[in-house]
Amino acid sequence: MSDPFLGDATARRLREALTARNWGVARDILTAPMSNDDRAFYFEISAGTDGVQDWIEGPIRDEPHSTLPLLVRGTHAVFWAWDARGGGQADTVGEDQWKVWFRRLKLAEDCLDEVTERDPKCVEAWWFLTILSRARQLPKDELWRRFNRLLELDPYHHYGHDQMLQGLCKKWSGSHEEMFAFARSRAAAAPGTALPALIATAHLEFRFDNGGHEYMERPEVGDEIVAAAHQSIWHPSYRPTPASPHLWNRFALAFSLSDRFHEAERCFQLIGDNLHTDGTWDLDYFLKLRDYVRGNL
Repeated sequence: MSDPFLGDATARRLREALTARNWGVARDILTAPMSNDDRAFYFEISAGTDGVQDWIEGPIRDEPHSTLPLLVRGTHAVFWAWDARGGGQADTVGEDQWKVWFRRLKLAEDCLDEVTERDPKCVEAWWFLTILSRARQLPKDELWRRFNRLLELDPYHHYGHDQMLQGLCKKWSGSHEEMFAFARSRAAAAPGTALPALIATAHLEFRFDNGGHEYMERPEVGDEIVAAAHQSIWHPSYRPTPASPHLWNRFALAFSLSDRFHEAERCFQLIGDNLHTDGTWDLDYFLKLRDYVRGNL
């Protein structure tokens, strides 16, 4: 049922090309005309493809005037580092894992620094450098510097905003106040885009330290999440993208936990088979909450 490509045939073709080491096909997909958010969706697929590190040096060598192979290597190295670290808390990571983690993050940073030196307007590089600022625990002003460079190039970059919000979370040495201030200010500035979904993300993050399901059931929390959905995925100006299922899943989770059953079911109808499990929920939890919602309609 879970589909890492969210029903997108081009994403599936990109993964197949990278797995087969078919650089020509992958290059054509990643350089085709599209919006920055659409390209970010495909770069996330590229970055998460196993084995890219084993052969990408060939295209880097063969295409010295292009930054694309270097960009693919750098973005992939970020995901590769997280593979070494694992998904647990910091105290579950062994010493050898930390060494691999930091070595791969350094590789990513070196690649992306070179990309931005050669192409200062590379949106994808600034997006991933924002991620690296958090991962490498760089000073907060450096996190903002990188994110502000991204904003100069694309003030509505969905993926970049998601990563900046993570960088402001309490669990990454930020605070709940910073996180909510960022989410609310950016949402208010961008109706009809994906950015109001930051409100749902902030509440989902906050609940871990503040009562879980009971926090999400507060009327004012559910009301704000409903309003955010009407300013984003249900706004008349919102244009669905290949990544829209990410947002449908995020709102479905937030609505389910808030006992906003009709809104949650509306999202479940949108999701269909495009379940997004990475960072949102696993299949068992998805099915449990969907049954819970449908049992209360």
